Amino acid sequence: MSIKEQLQRQVQFFHPEKKYPFLRGGFSSAAHAALFGLREQFYNAIKESFSDRVNESAKTLCQDSDYAAAIKALPFKKKARIVVIGDSLTDDSQSWFAIIERSFALLRPDDNIRFTNLAVSGDTTAQLLGSVIPAANMKADLYFSFSGTNDARIQGGSRYKPCTSIDEVGRNLASVIDFAKRNTKAPWVWLTPVGVDPDRVAEHEFLKPLMASWCNEHIAQVAELIKQQAENVIDLRPHFTDLQNSNLLDEDGLHWTIDGHEVAAKVIIKQLAAIIG
Repeated sequence: MSIKEQLQRQVQFFHPEKKYPFLRGGFSSAAHAALFGLREQFYNAIKESFSDRVNESAKTLCQDSDYAAAIKALPFKKKARIVVIGDSLTDDSQSWFAIIERSFALLRPDDNIRFTNLAVSGDTTAQLLGSVIPAANMKADLYFSFSGTNDARIQGGSRYKPCTSIDEVGRNLASVIDFAKRNTKAPWVWLTPVGVDPDRVAEHEFLKPLMASWCNEHIAQVAELIKQQAENVIDLRPHFTDLQNSNLLDEDGLHWTIDGHEVAAKVIIKQLAAIIG
């Protein structure tokens, strides 16, 4: 991976304005570019390339009559707000959430539906305990939560424990769900983690030096906990099968390609219609 590709990847998955919102003066593109060691012009060009891919993906999906009809039928009032919390599978600059946001802009331009992405790369269900608070304060009309993959992250080798035990994941989820019920009125939709390709993870040049791996069995247990504890669940796993060498996963075996995000966006919109339609 070239230096340019490494920088593009960092910009794709890391958004300092979300990680450090308390820093004064940290919301300009010039400040963000400086954190990555980039010229502002190059930084903005990278961001624009991701936006262009999202736009093309949304245009493609909107040509699907069922997808388009489902978006048009969802009962959101003008200027409704949709908020998501989670990890890098949503913090990705070309994520399923960004594709859905662009789809609404294309199909319902006059409604001005507002999308707020509070997902932070690397977060586990433990961090949801913090991100659910600003999410609730936004008084949104719909919430998504998509987390659990990083709870299965193991660093240092297979002899060591995952980041978060299954018991702790269960307690984290219970706390977030309880807080959401007490402090928000809008529906919450929970997405299940789908797993990784361990072989690609093990050989990826960014992850390998970190001695980072992910346990699919642990991820599956987290997904089952979400199904047991949450009320509205969209299980993405049936749509992400046979992950070894799957074109839905990025070259690192952990994140999704734009094709993977398109699949997720389509599934989510279709099932969302049944939940809140």
